[in-house]
Amino acid sequence: MFESTKEQLHKLLASVHEGDIQLPDFQRGWVWPEDAMRSLLASVLNGFPVGALLTLQTGGDVSFAPRPIEGVKLSERPPAPDELLLDGQQRMTTLYQTLFSPDAVQVKHTKGGRFFFLDIRKALEQETITEEAIVVLPADKVERTNFNRDIVRDLSTQEGQFEHHFFPLNESFDSTIWYHGWMQHWMERDGGFFRELASPFGSGLLHRIQHYEVPFIRLSRKSTRKAVCVVFEKVNTGGKKLDAFELLTAIYAADGFDLRKDWLGDKQQQSPGRKTRLLQFSGEDGVLAHVESTDFLQACTVLHMLENRREAERAGKTGRELPFVSCRHEDMLDLPFTAYERYNNAVEHGFTRACRLMAGLKMMRSRDVPYSHQLVALAAVYADLGKQADTMPAAEKLELWFWSTALGEYYGSSSETTIARDVPELIRWISEDGPAPRSIDECIFQEERLESLYSRQSAAYKAINALLLRHGCRDFVTGQSAEVMTYYHDPIDIHHIFPSNWCGKHGANNFNSIVNKTPLFGGSNRAIGGAAPSDYLRFVEQRHGLTSDQLDDLLRTHLVDPAHLRNNDYDAFYRDRKRALAELISSAMHRPVAFEPLPGAIVDEHDDEDSPVAPEPVASEAASNNLQL
Repeated sequence: MFESTKEQLHKLLASVHEGDIQLPDFQRGWVWPEDAMRSLLASVLNGFPVGALLTLQTGGDVSFAPRPIEGVKLSERPPAPDELLLDGQQRMTTLYQTLFSPDAVQVKHTKGGRFFFLDIRKALEQETITEEAIVVLPADKVERTNFNRDIVRDLSTQEGQFEHHFFPLNESFDSTIWYHGWMQHWMERDGGFFRELASPFGSGLLHRIQHYEVPFIRLSRKSTRKAVCVVFEKVNTGGKKLDAFELLTAIYAADGFDLRKDWLGDKQQQSPGRKTRLLQFSGEDGVLAHVESTDFLQACTVLHMLENRREAERAGKTGRELPFVSCRHEDMLDLPFTAYERYNNAVEHGFTRACRLMAGLKMMRSRDVPYSHQLVALAAVYADLGKQADTMPAAEKLELWFWSTALGEYYGSSSETTIARDVPELIRWISEDGPAPRSIDECIFQEERLESLYSRQSAAYKAINALLLRHGCRDFVTGQSAEVMTYYHDPIDIHHIFPSNWCGKHGANNFNSIVNKTPLFGGSNRAIGGAAPSDYLRFVEQRHGLTSDQLDDLLRTHLVDPAHLRNNDYDAFYRDRKRALAELISSAMHRPVAFEPLPGAIVDEHDDEDSPVAPEPVASEAASNNLQL
């Protein structure tokens, strides 16, 4: 699968120059600053190791779109590379531009190009060459000071370079003419002084650069796509981790398809991509605002693998002969372009239908959705079922699944495995009236969980807030419900019923839990302020012309007993509302709320050979140790 070898730096850079070694197109751009470049050059000048490279032979099943290393100028029809550089881009780009290319180096965070010179005398004065011996000058090769008024060194000509003993590093592998010119220049002036420099430089430093060897690992063209991508991610620890979208973009580009343009659109042609269309559908802050490219690919992947299983079933295969349904990172990497092309439009439509479902459940913003992965599962289900999912029975089943998995906080971990299990079971439940998904049976809500729901980041917290809105809770002041128009006119948020200021003064317990919070308009919350409930209720009645009965009716829509607020009886309020919220949750989940802490349950590890879902991979001992750290 791979071989480990060494190659002279000169030959590697020549291969880069000719286009025999290129980058896979998913690689990020060249980002190294000047200090990092000088440090790398100092290591080469000292003969120190600079790390191994990783390449992949082309011509195998793994076909990435290539692009040349930055600074390389190829013809309009560049040659197909022999190898792709998977790890070592920053180092090879630096070495190519500073030691091989005749052009100025475009250094990050600097204007104009730069040339790198070696201060020969300073380099030879030191036992170990440091970055100080490597001097970087602007494109005109003139060093200036005093706001560019005074010239310190003019190295724009060879005579100037000879005079100051500054060697242009981009002539390292073709230095004969420069070296003899330098020798002639100084032999005519001070031969003795020159001889002290000539041999250590020519036979020492130049020889070291020209014969420098770089170790590298070459992956065979027989390597699988998964193996290549996993290896790349393991070695690419210093940079941004590439996701499946970036890798598939490079893979699909080899087939002439621009996945990035399909997702993000084409500004030049004013063609919106799928991401833009989803944003236009839900709004910039809407439910689909944070749907990522990998979410989209995940929905396509689970449908592709589900279809593979169906084909195997139609072919008469059973049990362990059937392929698993999965949508983990490595599965997305195996998504063929033909499958993406088959499912992408249906999945896009599936996300918009999921958005409509969320609106019906009173979730209008992306931050209100308990789990983004629930949208992925819904999009896949809608894409597969089509119009079958438009019936009332189908909607009721999807709502039950949604509330159960949100309130049961089921997607908090192993979400990829959960999606892969839920999607086939939801589809079978709706289309064939099969058994309900196991996730519905496994989701349990304990009443005591209400005591610990403080943060709106919690999935159950978000779900309860939406349940109250759907239950019909109306604003304390305006009496308005959370319909779409009023929702965007005066955004709803969650606020304390017994104000936190009052609770702090009166020693109220757990006043920051969701039991003491409810959805209100911002203006209404400001009207309440920090006063005692009896005081702010009286203020609302007087200020906004409400009768006590009218305001009491509004309070009841929030599952609040008005008498407890009018008596400032926090303990009675808390007890009764906690039980009322538990009943609301029970109604949404179609099962009783657990009132006693549950003992630890054995998690289903999908050991049934007929299970369509791939089991979770077992972590290695090293991985387990890392987790414990």
